[in-house]
Amino acid sequence: MRDENVGTRAVFRQVAHQLATLTAVQAGDTVCAALSGGADSVFLLRCLLFCRETLGISVTAAHINHHLRGEESDRDAAFCRQLCETWAVPLTVVDVDVRAYAAAHRCSEELAARNCRYAALDAVPAQWVATAHTASDNLETFLHRLVRGASLHGLTAIPPVNGRYVRPMLDITRQQVEDCLSQLAQPYVEDSTNAADIYTRNRIRHQLVPVLRALNPAIERTAGGLIRSLCRDAAFLETQTDQAYAACHTASHTLTGLDRLAPALRMRCMARLLEEAHVSVEARLLEQLERLRTSGGRWQLPGGSYAVWQSGNLKIQPMMKSPAPVAEKVRLKLGKNVLFPGFFLEATDFSRETAQKIVNVHEKFANCCVDCDKIKGAIFLRGKRPGDRVRLAGRNCTSVVKKVVQEKLPPDRRKTAHLAEDAEGIFYVEGAGVAQRVAPDEGTTHMLMLRVYADAEKEKESEPWEKNGMPM
Repeated sequence: MRDENVGTRAVFRQVAHQLATLTAVQAGDTVCAALSGGADSVFLLRCLLFCRETLGISVTAAHINHHLRGEESDRDAAFCRQLCETWAVPLTVVDVDVRAYAAAHRCSEELAARNCRYAALDAVPAQWVATAHTASDNLETFLHRLVRGASLHGLTAIPPVNGRYVRPMLDITRQQVEDCLSQLAQPYVEDSTNAADIYTRNRIRHQLVPVLRALNPAIERTAGGLIRSLCRDAAFLETQTDQAYAACHTASHTLTGLDRLAPALRMRCMARLLEEAHVSVEARLLEQLERLRTSGGRWQLPGGSYAVWQSGNLKIQPMMKSPAPVAEKVRLKLGKNVLFPGFFLEATDFSRETAQKIVNVHEKFANCCVDCDKIKGAIFLRGKRPGDRVRLAGRNCTSVVKKVVQEKLPPDRRKTAHLAEDAEGIFYVEGAGVAQRVAPDEGTTHMLMLRVYADAEKEKESEPWEKNGMPM
């Protein structure tokens, strides 16, 4: 290999310095180069070979054949085999079926290729895996995420180190790489898809970056400085968020005292809470949670859960599951009636004298009572159905049951709303009251009271006749 060019050796030393600075590489460690056969990866392998003796490392390479470009893909694999044989570098070639992966996981071929590639590299036996991302790649990634929309963390672009993955060429531009390879007369292969603008990244590379470079010839260096600054800020905020989250995370899926945090920390803590609940974090969700903070209440999240903000606490609660299938309707009997699992309706009959005392002492029970003599035929319990209507006592019009239920019951009880009907139709709606046609009046002598409880509620609440010593 011809490494005698002064400019090229300076770039080699820069990459070697980055490798030693970014990692805890030790003498005897193996560093595997992710080798595509393109200019950047070929130059990376030469850089690793340059610093192999200085750092005391072993160098290997891995080529992932995606089989997306037919003969061209096989050409790249053959080139990498020949190159590594010439340089006596151990090479691992892994064949992956990107199209099958994309079909199975319903994702783009671009994402499938990335996932397959990193899965293969994860299996490589080495302490470190070096990838050939350059300052030009970093700029393109920054612009791609800026266009698509990203948080501060997203705008930090390509991390120099991620686990055992290291990118020692992030301070080197693609043009520097190509100049060095030209000086070394080093061949490499070209990926024909890099010239096509079918991918957003290629359009950024071919159309947007040249405009920026015309405005600032050192755009990669300028963007690199900005990205490093953002990385420092992001790292500081992450440390602060660690402390704030530990203090606010008072229970599972619960944050307390968010109002006392600065907005930047509050938003990050809310993002972590969403992650804990396995909810994909998006800017619009965080903005909605921030609005919820000022208004209180609840808001439905993707995936079947609710964000509930109350008294300074933010909780992520699972959505109530739909009740198990039940009979279309159940004939009412005195005592305990079960229509929906986890709930029961209690039917109690009273003389007018006893019922009147209950109503006078506890007015909230007035809309649970019906005049038994006004009921026509058998009484059945059922859930609500599309098109249900009822004329409730005290209203001068017929109401849609669905709207009445939404008005009177909390969201977690609407699916289990109990209705009672006789031969003439609906005469009782849980939470809303009874129909005008069965409402008690001065001539009523026999009353029926209908009350719905969740299983645990009955034990907590004493009935009015129990508190006042009234007979059943």
